[in-house]
Amino acid sequence: MGISAIGAPSLTNMPLPNLPEPQASALAGLQGAQARAEDAGTQLAAGNIDPAVVVSLSSAQVDFAANVKVMQAADDNTKRVLDILA
Repeated sequence: MGISAIGAPSLTNMPLPNLPEPQASALAGLQGAQARAEDAGTQLAAGNIDPAVVVSLSSAQVDFAANVKVMQAADDNTKRVLDILA
């Protein structure tokens, strides 16, 4: 399952929309973290309890959270600019 808005098609197989650089970078990071988490989850479900798989899953979680913060900061900055211009 790809990262997308509820009811929207998955962004995994779609080209990135024309977003400003921070949002586009964060979206790519979210998709990469999601792919790594799915891969690690599949390996764990298959019984592969290699510590590297667990570390990969944990790393993907941290990367995902960091990219969410980037998206939130970019959104906050956009709102501030719009408030200034209004």
